[in-house]
Amino acid sequence: MTGPCVLRLRGVALSFGRVEVLRGVNLDVHAGVRHLLLGPNGAGKTTLFNTINGHLRPSAGTIEFDGSDVTRLSTGQRARRGLGRTFQIASLFPQLTVWDNLLIAAQAPSLLKKGARAANADAAAALERSGLAAQRNMIVGNLAYGQQRLLEIAMALATKPRMLLLDEPMAGLTQEERGTFAERVVELSTHTAILLIEHDLEVALRIAEHVTVLSLGAVVFDGKPADALSAPIVKEIYLG
Repeated sequence: MTGPCVLRLRGVALSFGRVEVLRGVNLDVHAGVRHLLLGPNGAGKTTLFNTINGHLRPSAGTIEFDGSDVTRLSTGQRARRGLGRTFQIASLFPQLTVWDNLLIAAQAPSLLKKGARAANADAAAALERSGLAAQRNMIVGNLAYGQQRLLEIAMALATKPRMLLLDEPMAGLTQEERGTFAERVVELSTHTAILLIEHDLEVALRIAEHVTVLSLGAVVFDGKPADALSAPIVKEIYLG
């Protein structure tokens, strides 16, 4: 069953000079639903993520998160409200241990005010959910790349987000790592709303429960994964 709407965009547009990058985007992401954002290179997917989390401010339209208008709020203010984000390239502290990385994320002094006990509890919970408990004391630089991507998600989880934006989290992973990662995303979605950008259609469509397709900054399809690839506009974009 679909949960409450966690993220709602209405008429979101963004222009750089005369260039329209986003054009009237409407988007609803619900709790408990793995939502996939598809589109060819240059469609505006990462720009949309940057607009959702506050790195970019829309030229028009509104963004609501968890029932409140956050259109004019900063990235930090949105993070404090529970909006987490991972990037195309993992942002970790490779010289520190897995546990140290999680503690840094959990304490996040610029974002959250919490005591040492609460930070430890949040880091421990994120570690357990990440599937990296056995690597707790490993130096991050020695982890396999797929494990580093899982750690990045765990660091986002340590801030106890209501929602995670995952920007191509499986980029660079082996086929086996992609399968493991996909299973982890399915598990995470029972606790956290997920909006995912992913180019591996086979894996992405297998785990997705709702699909939105962007082309030239506009939504051209929004619906069930089973209907996405059979939609004429999506066929035209991907198959020519």
